[in-house]
Amino acid sequence: MRALAASFSLASCVACGGGDLVLPEDQSPAEIVIFEGNEQAGAVGAELADSLVVRVVDAQDRPVPGVRVAFELGASADGGDMSPDTALTNADGLASSLWVLGGTSGQQEVDAEIVGASLAVTFSAEAEVTSTLRLELTSGDEQSAAPDAELADPLVVRLVDEAGDGVRGQAVAWVVAVGGGAAAPASSDTDADGFASTTWTLGQKIGLQTLNAVVSGVGVVSFTATAVGDGGGEPSPELSTVAASPASIEAGTGLSTITVTVRDGAGAAVSGATVTLSATGTGNVLTQPSAPTGADGVASGTLQSVVPGTKVVSAVVNGAVAIAATATVTVTAPGPDHLRFLVQPSDTKEKAEISPAVEVAIVDLEGNVLPLSGIEIELELIREDGHDSNELKGERKRITEDGIAVFPDLVVERHDENYRLRASVHDLPELGSVESEPFNVED
Repeated sequence: MRALAASFSLASCVACGGGDLVLPEDQSPAEIVIFEGNEQAGAVGAELADSLVVRVVDAQDRPVPGVRVAFELGASADGGDMSPDTALTNADGLASSLWVLGGTSGQQEVDAEIVGASLAVTFSAEAEVTSTLRLELTSGDEQSAAPDAELADPLVVRLVDEAGDGVRGQAVAWVVAVGGGAAAPASSDTDADGFASTTWTLGQKIGLQTLNAVVSGVGVVSFTATAVGDGGGEPSPELSTVAASPASIEAGTGLSTITVTVRDGAGAAVSGATVTLSATGTGNVLTQPSAPTGADGVASGTLQSVVPGTKVVSAVVNGAVAIAATATVTVTAPGPDHLRFLVQPSDTKEKAEISPAVEVAIVDLEGNVLPLSGIEIELELIREDGHDSNELKGERKRITEDGIAVFPDLVVERHDENYRLRASVHDLPELGSVESEPFNVED
């Protein structure tokens, strides 16, 4: 039956309802919601007044502490900054970060996503240009140096007015965005000709790094630099490889390890190289390699996905070298895992039909209805003491259509309290059985 179910797209599954699904008491994250800080307005390049705050809850709407939430700059937010970029939820399930707006006026976005899960929300803010001044990149861009080393040339920007003349005495903040390291000074004022400068010491991360020059109300300009390692020669796009294991995983629960081996033109391993992964398709959760390549030239990440399909995984080394090889991961739809009451039996009167009609579904591990037709589901009536009762009349065996069996004419012939219905599939005992919530029958 799992092979049968794999032919169906996860997109056709119906999201599970709330109270019927019995989950383990491990308080796994089930939802992330915006708590506060959405739809603010501020000047381009300025920090918003309120933090962005999300709340993570489990399936019972209880707060989940200790969950890592990543805050990532989204649409039109280039040049901005999140501090911190990853935060842990507290005892109330809350995690927060401060947002420095990017340099583009209009709506900007930030995505808050639970690390390792496909649960995310998007914050938006309106960025306003409050000055007629303009910030220009003058020199110091696209340098390279060893990790933890100071760049040879300073980073220089110029602030000018509408006529192109330099503006004196305006503060420029120098904010490291990617790669770590530090700017010295972290803030400097423009001189008489509108120039301001800093020196940049790169972080430990091999590869492309970014630093932003920010003038509140005016905008942001970005500098890039490359931290160059000394292990091996230059990465070879042709001799480096990307591999996936396993090459086929189940949607939602499967995990494929992506292994990238970086080699130079002579085939030697390149150590200290930063690898960035990407994948085609939607619903993907990519975990980037946690460290640069080791002495063997290898760096590894992982891929999960909640959407079935063929995912092509590619890799870029040091932010510039695209590896020619790719890896293919096939994501299959999940198979049937258990039964679930979609519509519970309601209290009723003796010898009266239960209304609304009881519905039982075949669902996957996550509780999503699988569109499997032609499977017979049988109901039994259970008394409060746990014993079977023969008082249930009507059509107790029904065939599923698109994964759901509907029982429209059930009648209980004897009044009592705390009856339950038990559903099972004779031909699929691996699905087990499920009991309904208690219901009463009056005389």
